[in-house]
Amino acid sequence: MSEQQYIQSSKYVFSRIHPRTNSPRYSASEYKLWVKKARDDIRWTRHNLETKEYSGACFSSQQAAEKVLKAFLLSKQNPLRKIHDLAALLKACVAIDPAFNQIERLVKKLFPYYATTRYPFDDELFFFDKVKAQDAYDAALKIVDFVEKKL
Repeated sequence: MSEQQYIQSSKYVFSRIHPRTNSPRYSASEYKLWVKKARDDIRWTRHNLETKEYSGACFSSQQAAEKVLKAFLLSKQNPLRKIHDLAALLKACVAIDPAFNQIERLVKKLFPYYATTRYPFDDELFFFDKVKAQDAYDAALKIVDFVEKKL
């Protein structure tokens, strides 16, 4: 991407920020793009597993879940929130459709992976292995599948 393209894309993104909520504005039909990005994250997770990038697999699993929950909320005309808190996103989904309680255990599994995969805590990085990464992938895939059926 050239510098000019980057500037134009940044102007596009920032022109869509809602002045009161400071959140991006999206039309309800754009939820499909969020689902596509969630599926891209699932593929990224699979690649991370294959290349033994286990913290990356855990992070991309969390991202897939975050994006698909946001897709559901967006499809129901909810404003898009600039948060990474899967528990808060799930709570908003449950308020619309109580069946989302079925995926609470899966969401809790992925909840810590936004920060712990990216930042050191207590002077050391969390330990990620194949078992954790595969478990995260399985959880994300189930969440994405569940939400897609609700759309």
